[in-house]
Amino acid sequence: MAKAAKAPAKKAGSKKAMTKSALVAHLAEKAGVTKKQVDAVMEELIAVVQQEVSTKGPGKFVIPGLCRVTVTRKPAVKGGEKKINRLTGAEYLTKDKPAYNQVKLRPVKALKDALK
Repeated sequence: MAKAAKAPAKKAGSKKAMTKSALVAHLAEKAGVTKKQVDAVMEELIAVVQQEVSTKGPGKFVIPGLCRVTVTRKPAVKGGEKKINRLTGAEYLTKDKPAYNQVKLRPVKALKDALK
């Protein structure tokens, strides 16, 4: 099997978001390590974030210099209430909403200052 040709380098002014494989390749090149090592570090980072924001963890995690990940539990909302559509005037019944976890990512001050 022949190896696929190396993808062209990403331009600085490109409008497309970087893919995971492109990010891994970029970090491996900059750090001077293999892509496999960078991928292992990213997988472990994802596992730590999931563990910290789960119900067993504190519910928040900070990636220094980048963002804060928080999770809040939203309770269930009972439906069955009669409401009127403002545009059409039609009456309708609201539906039940199940409880869910809401994950938020907020930039830290260092990132906000860097983008000014």
